[in-house]
Amino acid sequence: MVTMERSAGLAGCVIAVTLAVVGCGANHDDSPSASRAGRTASASPANTTPGASPSPDPYAPSVKKPPKITSDGITPLTADTALKGNVAYSLPGGIKAEKTLAIAINCQGPGRLTVQVKPTGISFPLQCEKGKVLPTMNEIHMSKNHPQSSLIFTAESKVTWSFAVGWDPHPPKQQ
Repeated sequence: MVTMERSAGLAGCVIAVTLAVVGCGANHDDSPSASRAGRTASASPANTTPGASPSPDPYAPSVKKPPKITSDGITPLTADTALKGNVAYSLPGGIKAEKTLAIAINCQGPGRLTVQVKPTGISFPLQCEKGKVLPTMNEIHMSKNHPQSSLIFTAESKVTWSFAVGWDPHPPKQQ
């Protein structure tokens, strides 16, 4: 009996601590996980203050706005939002040798999104999830010039995405 009472007491403490942490994180933390907690809490009438309307986190990733790459010193070449299906975008000025191409993507919805950098043969797949906006950033060091180049996005029908692409003047060091 002592073990059962101790387990029940411990479970009650864990639930209380979890509720306290989620409440604090949703109001004071700017991290993506905290913003998800905030949206989850605001969706449930039991967890909201009467008369208060929750404001969306302006820093949270979204498929309705392009990913922010300017904070990394990257000047966007092109960007777009709320895309579905297969789309091709020309890279203004083409690919430049010895430069690093930064491709940032936010995707949402169950399914796969594949990005190809033409004519380099470079591609990468992304697995997107229902109910979550997943941000991704890939940087690719280019070895050759390609005056005519493009990004080809291939997405399953339930995937929505946004992107921004540009040249990174301060790429991470290659190892």
